[in-house]
Amino acid sequence: MNREQQAARIEKIVAAIAERAVSVPPDHRSAYIQDEVEKVRQAFLMTYEADEGLRACAMELVTSMTGRIEARVHALEASGAEAGEGRAEPKS
Repeated sequence: MNREQQAARIEKIVAAIAERAVSVPPDHRSAYIQDEVEKVRQAFLMTYEADEGLRACAMELVTSMTGRIEARVHALEASGAEAGEGRAEPKS
């Protein structure tokens, strides 16, 4: 797997974690995201154990995951709020 494939894989993981994180109460969300990122980190360490170069690239991508997940959660919440506003009954 090359760097581009790793990046695509990480992006899918980011999207999946963010979608699940939206349903986690806000006061528990940060811990949930950190736990999920740590699971990914451990899985990637095992996956790329034999290739130091790919492991370094994977860890660089994993390190950036938390911020990207949080940004996606905010975007999902914002788009949900906008969609909810669109469904509001018009005022007479």
